[in-house]
Amino acid sequence: MLEAVFTTLMILVALATLGFCALTWKKLYQGQR
Repeated sequence: MLEAVFTTLMILVALATLGFCALTWKKLYQGQR
């Protein structure tokens, strides 16, 4: 049970990091143009 919770947490953190990176990259790309 604990392993499943830990895995879900890891996936959520990875998705949040990816989303944050995508948002930052998008803002930077828009700012350059």
